[in-house]
Amino acid sequence: MIRKKSHQTAVISLLSLFALTNEAAALPMFTTQTGMDCTGCHTQHMPRLNKFGRKFVASGMTISQQVADMGKTFDTDINPSLVIKSKYAKTWDKPNGKGTIKEDDTNDGEFSLVRMATLYTGGRITENIGAMLNLGWRKEEKESISGKVTYAHPVEDGYWGVTAYSNASQGPFSGMEFYNTGLYKPLRTFDMRVYSNANQSTKIGAKGATGLQVYYDKDNFLSDRDHFFITAGIYTPTQDNALIEMNDNILPFARIAYEHPMGDYNVIVGAFVISGGDTVADTDILSIKRETYGIDLQVEGTIMDKEASLTLTNVFKNKVEFTGIGAQDTDDTEDIYNESFSVEGAVSVTSSIVAKVAYMTFDDHYIYKGDGEGGGGEHELKNDVKDLDYAITVGLDYAFTVKNKPMKLALEYAWMDPYLDRVKNYQSFMATLTLPF
Repeated sequence: MIRKKSHQTAVISLLSLFALTNEAAALPMFTTQTGMDCTGCHTQHMPRLNKFGRKFVASGMTISQQVADMGKTFDTDINPSLVIKSKYAKTWDKPNGKGTIKEDDTNDGEFSLVRMATLYTGGRITENIGAMLNLGWRKEEKESISGKVTYAHPVEDGYWGVTAYSNASQGPFSGMEFYNTGLYKPLRTFDMRVYSNANQSTKIGAKGATGLQVYYDKDNFLSDRDHFFITAGIYTPTQDNALIEMNDNILPFARIAYEHPMGDYNVIVGAFVISGGDTVADTDILSIKRETYGIDLQVEGTIMDKEASLTLTNVFKNKVEFTGIGAQDTDDTEDIYNESFSVEGAVSVTSSIVAKVAYMTFDDHYIYKGDGEGGGGEHELKNDVKDLDYAITVGLDYAFTVKNKPMKLALEYAWMDPYLDRVKNYQSFMATLTLPF
């Protein structure tokens, strides 16, 4: 067993060494590589991607103006970037898993001068291969190493490719996902993600994952200016064997999306699924079984010459069961059974300010056991404690530059209305400052 774990750890380390990820906001390393400013790949609401940004990711991040200028097809283009994020968070009357208020949580406010620091290095390796290493530190998760490597082969108006990835908290779709629906955690509307985005509230687009997937990406698929994307792969919900045996817990997943222009708008309809695994006896090795599926809609365009977007996500079912030795022992091995719906909108108020709003519902089907409000002991049920009739989140993003580097200040406020009358309404405020170098 020790030998097996050492072998798998070595494989993951090699994967991470040649890894590629696009977690942060517009990275200066890619402006160097492409010769474009940040708006070449991103909407004004960074780090969300525009049409060319999606194409850049589909290329395995191999598009390079520097290499093109030199006229050498196999030259590498590797550059570094550093991203630092500061954060202030304050929550009023936040309930715990029993539906009672957390007296010692974030009610007094919490400020972190450095909430996250991540060093990126990577880009184009060869004409068809892109890679990046991501070394990160987060206050909640401490040190992490993440990334992916992508082989992208050009076809008419698009690419087909293979990507391998390993990450600490980006979820199973992080290998090749470039839509702004939160299925891949960085590409979402709000930093305060769990109250605004269905894919994040259900934890589909979060948690550790190591996987392999193939994809096909094509413009002008059925008509002029449309776009088609499909991917399928396998993943295991971890980076090592510390909690769960990777080889014994491999789950298949798939994603499909179709874009079509409608007047001044680009409409994107998509669907995703994760399904597989087994349940085992209490005395067997820890095992995972999962059934997850949902749809999403993304509309991007302009309103009165102002950039605008609308994102809708409906998670119909997200059921994750852990059985065997160690099941339910930690947050990473606890059962999940939920569904969620969210609508998020954003519009450019000025060239520097983006206003945004979100509406979300959350239904947690899991039945909890333990000491409930009535003090009935370990067998008292606390069902529906986490359910939300709705959560409404509003925010402003302010973009500015320091020595030609794009910075972003985000201010966000959320109101939560729980399903149970005995659970008090609560509110949350968050301010984040993102500094890429």
